[in-house]
Amino acid sequence: MSSRRTLAGLILLLGLLAAPAAATYAGDRPLSTVFHEELRGGYVYTVGNSTYSGALNPEDRYAVSLDIDLPGDATIRHQRIYVYWSWSKLDQNAIYPALSLTRTDTGENLTEVARHTDSKGFVSTNDFFSGMDIFATKDLNPGKNSFEVVLKNNATDNRTFVVQGIGLLAVYESPESPEAIVWVSEGADLLYSSYGITPAMASSRIDFPGEIDRSGLKSAELFLVAPSGGYTRENIPVINRLFFNREGTGSMPSFFEMILSAIFPGSSGKEWVNVFDSDETVQIGIDRRDVLPYLRSEGNFALVQDEKDYLVLSNAVLRAERRP
Repeated sequence: MSSRRTLAGLILLLGLLAAPAAATYAGDRPLSTVFHEELRGGYVYTVGNSTYSGALNPEDRYAVSLDIDLPGDATIRHQRIYVYWSWSKLDQNAIYPALSLTRTDTGENLTEVARHTDSKGFVSTNDFFSGMDIFATKDLNPGKNSFEVVLKNNATDNRTFVVQGIGLLAVYESPESPEAIVWVSEGADLLYSSYGITPAMASSRIDFPGEIDRSGLKSAELFLVAPSGGYTRENIPVINRLFFNREGTGSMPSFFEMILSAIFPGSSGKEWVNVFDSDETVQIGIDRRDVLPYLRSEGNFALVQDEKDYLVLSNAVLRAERRP
């Protein structure tokens, strides 16, 4: 009898351990590094006049105007247009969206180069897909760039989806700009500490590989994009957390952490709370902050943690600028 009880206990334990891996509200789809170079230059990002679209039916269109200024000597090294979408469904069944994107100034039908998706991952009501589609487009010109992109729901059935916004990222090289190291990461990791998913599980780590000579740096900026980030109806003091070079909530007593930080500033990384800003109309959560005091010579990473905010971590850029 005791052996049967032991076996039953082991089966139950294995089931509990396996459950979080199946629930994709957890941080199980980390962003991937798609660009990492040292150059003279920088990056620009905009969501233009993006607003929440509401449900787009077949043949419906959604337009965004984008305006970006580049240095007069700039050449593009990496450029992408991102479509942030959610609630993709056919009746009450999850289905991927059928969409296209056109750039009006050039007449281009833009080429989709990648799609990243995530969902709850378990059977329940409203278990629909969220994601980010990535498009390539003609390189921006030096100086001022202004154009419109138009998205269309191309479904031949009755599937619908919503668009939270469209973003444009361009990494450029410019001989007159300072030397810098730039990392770009992208994906779609849906984070929500609910339905048995703890904040520790609803955490997504972004790694920035490579070595850095910290002694020659002037600044280091971390830039993050998370649709829905910062917009929640939960009346709680902390809805999300950002850690840089710090593994979530530390096990060390806070008193000792304070002493260690006072003696070795930045040695244990940094934690911030409520880092994204969005609302019912503009639903692209964005965060930009200085991380130079916490930068390491290697093994740098950021960790985004949900605390009932509900967000889709999609983009990360780290730029470390050298002194002249």
